[in-house]
Amino acid sequence: MPEGWADEQALGLVVNWPTALAALKALGGVTAGQTVLIHAAAGGTGQAAVTMAEHFGATVIATASPGKHEAVRALGADHVIDSRGDDIAADVLRLTDGAGADLVLESVGGATLDASLAAAKRVTGRGVVYGMAAGEAAITSRELVYKHQIHLIGLNIGTLIQAAPQIFGEVMGQLFELLAAGVLGPGRPTAYELAEGPKALAELEARATVGKPALLP
Repeated sequence: MPEGWADEQALGLVVNWPTALAALKALGGVTAGQTVLIHAAAGGTGQAAVTMAEHFGATVIATASPGKHEAVRALGADHVIDSRGDDIAADVLRLTDGAGADLVLESVGGATLDASLAAAKRVTGRGVVYGMAAGEAAITSRELVYKHQIHLIGLNIGTLIQAAPQIFGEVMGQLFELLAAGVLGPGRPTAYELAEGPKALAELEARATVGKPALLP
């Protein structure tokens, strides 16, 4: 753990930050000048992804509920759109002059998955799926051939550690370089006392939290 950090400030090192970096670089292959769509940008993984994508020179389009837009802009997002809007894909296509995003970081699932695929650039666009907060979603072979011609990649950090330890080691090496360079600082979780556990769960379910929720011992 970085010197001087409280335990709750380092929570992101365990899952969120490695997931964000793996999605962006190791699997997503983002480079400077590309456009990245990041869902749930006010969450623990989303915040880290916005910060790192901006550092890598990407144009960042982020989704969040309206009350969280300013927090996401402060992280470096170039555009923030309403995560509950009627047509996220149309918003992304408008912002990219019809081209679509080079990379989509998808953690929502449900109906948002189809919007994510529609928002990605045809043929060369990539989508990294690492969550399903809104529920499961399905895509058919026919849709991949005739509707969403993109590269679709699944990410689970536990599987990455076990199945590709070399890649995970590279991700962690890059992560600590970003920490040393000051790109990433101490996390700012939404902290709750242990007795507030039910409140924390309720706010998490209602998507009312900003950053990673943390229960203090």
